Amino acid sequence: MPNDTDPLSQAIHDQLLELLQEGELDEEPTEDEIAEATSEVIEAVGDSMYQQVREDDEGLRRLYETKAEFQRGIEDRWGEPLELLERFIIWSQETGDAINSEYRLQAAQEQDFVFDALTRLHARAVQVAMEIHHLLKGGFADGAFARWRSLHELSITTSFIKQAGSDTAERFLHYRYLWEYYFAQTYQEHADDLDEEQIADETMASLEEGKVELVERFGSDFDDNGYGTGWAADAYEGGGGPSIRGLQEAGDLDHYQPYYRLASESVHGGSKGTLDRLGIIDIPDVEQPDLLLAGPSNAGFARPGQLTAVSLAQITFAFIEWQSSATHVAEMKGMEQLVSDIQDTFAAAAEELEEDERDRLEEWADQDIVDIALNHVGAPVLFTDEFVREQTEFESQLAFENALPVNLDEMTDVDDLPEAVDTTIRTNSDYSSLEELVDAAFEEWVYREVDLSEFDVDS
Repeated sequence: MPNDTDPLSQAIHDQLLELLQEGELDEEPTEDEIAEATSEVIEAVGDSMYQQVREDDEGLRRLYETKAEFQRGIEDRWGEPLELLERFIIWSQETGDAINSEYRLQAAQEQDFVFDALTRLHARAVQVAMEIHHLLKGGFADGAFARWRSLHELSITTSFIKQAGSDTAERFLHYRYLWEYYFAQTYQEHADDLDEEQIADETMASLEEGKVELVERFGSDFDDNGYGTGWAADAYEGGGGPSIRGLQEAGDLDHYQPYYRLASESVHGGSKGTLDRLGIIDIPDVEQPDLLLAGPSNAGFARPGQLTAVSLAQITFAFIEWQSSATHVAEMKGMEQLVSDIQDTFAAAAEELEEDERDRLEEWADQDIVDIALNHVGAPVLFTDEFVREQTEFESQLAFENALPVNLDEMTDVDDLPEAVDTTIRTNSDYSSLEELVDAAFEEWVYREVDLSEFDVDS
């Protein structure tokens, strides 16, 4: 018999039964015959599921309500540091805008390539910082940490260009044209597989011509096959050619490498970034459930929040120092204080959260089996129709739930239930309390859902 909670299994079962009754299918059909007979059913069920998702306004309403409640929790926990970070981002944005407005014409007249590069890097840094703030406010610490990786790379680039000077800045501003040539080559190789149009031959020829001119102008080291750092080759004094790690060392930012490496795991699809999430608090000396984070969380904000303030400050200060005035230097002093406040408030909120989480986990570890069942398995999973019919006088789970003077979905602890609940259980079953009934249901669920072969448990 099909699982009555699975619409596809039920539909396939009904279709095969109908074909058998009509004689259009042998009693022992081949796999190919079954596949052919059920293909229309599978397509129809898929269409039905698609329409249901498209039209399920109730599901969206529940999601929006949950998100609104979650956002209130974020505000209660992290409101102060998030507000301070946003204030700093706005301050940095306004400072950059003021410097650009004040010096743009002069920089253009003097062909100040460093000013041009730093202006663009700073503008992008502000945008990335805003993205990080948005991710944190939404509860996505791992995503925010991944974006900080980009912000740190912008800080590395800014620092190197400011130190290296005009020639390197000019190379940086022109490098994108070389990169676009190599990107176009890669695109051409895969355009057909992507169902995209090929780049016109004339365009490819123009890109190649531009690449050749750049190499003739800036030297062969400039051409790094589009790796991304050829613009720095002429000024880079390390071995093996410039890399992000090498540029980081050149800019005296190598002490951030541990954080950069961790943030990289939030970008890549590796083991570390999959199994260890900033959004899950790990307290080694306290027993805790094995969680899978498939959505937002209120944990892990401190590191990306603090580092975002630091990296944005580094980029902003470099920009200010290139065209410094007394006013902007004074702003740097004020910004330093605000960055310190941001770091302190993030740290305090994180410490408070860890203490609260420790208390919650210790309470969780002290639960008895019934509370674990109610909290972590869920009444609808425990009390199936079959179990209810076998163990009580009720005909279904729904009838059982309707007879109780409490809502099972809202139960979190059996110790505080009204006596009427146990009275209902005694009247309609051989059990003396809901706790006994849940014990039985949980035991049955374990035998049904858990592989006990590795445990010393009687079958």
